[in-house]
Amino acid sequence: MTVSEEVRKMSPAQKEFIEQAKRRMKNIKGMETDIKTRMRLCTSERCKEIESWFDTVDSLKSQAAVEIEMVEMAAENEWARMRQRVDEALGMTEREFEKGYYILEKPE
Repeated sequence: MTVSEEVRKMSPAQKEFIEQAKRRMKNIKGMETDIKTRMRLCTSERCKEIESWFDTVDSLKSQAAVEIEMVEMAAENEWARMRQRVDEALGMTEREFEKGYYILEKPE
């Protein structure tokens, strides 16, 4: 078996974890779409604040995607130790989106 074939071999637990992580990422992308849609109704000042916030959240979202990909490509004996990084990256991104909703919904 070549190294690439071995890397792609996943245990059922690894597959399930990756599917869950991808679902969380899909929810994050849904929140991003929702906030961008709702920005159309904001004042220009509020929109500037949210656009500034997007700089932070884009970085976190990219990091979470990289962590998921690393677990997806990890060997069967390596992925378990990497899963905490995925959970942390997704959690930080989700919390940051909560801040985005707060900015969007706070009173003027």
